[in-house]
Amino acid sequence: MMRHLFLAVAALALATLAVEARAADDENPIVTTVKSKVKDKDKPFGMAVVFKVKAGSEKEFETAFAPCAKATKKEPGCLTYHFNRDLDEAGQYVVYEQFKSIAAFEEHAKSKHVEELRKQLPALLDGEPKVKVFAILSGE
Repeated sequence: MMRHLFLAVAALALATLAVEARAADDENPIVTTVKSKVKDKDKPFGMAVVFKVKAGSEKEFETAFAPCAKATKKEPGCLTYHFNRDLDEAGQYVVYEQFKSIAAFEEHAKSKHVEELRKQLPALLDGEPKVKVFAILSGE
């Protein structure tokens, strides 16, 4: 009986580890990058995400991004969010964002509007987004 109980507990533990590992693998790569760079997880930080859009997909990209930008600006953990089109480089967009903390950013990344946008991006992008993370110095 104890052996069966031990085996059941061990199987449950392995299954839990497998689910956690899979969840970590599914984490938004932008979140992974930001978390690796921000040292004080409770402080505000800024970031810029550069998207290169496939030629001819610019309007579709802007349409797909608009609901996410609008909803993100209303999030309690969002300090600022600006969706920009590069005037010098066709098909390039930059999103400048500031969040109150890593926890606020993680909530943002798990939101329905971000998940919906992420489903649409692979068909529209020419390569992976590039992320730059910033310490916010003003007001310190």
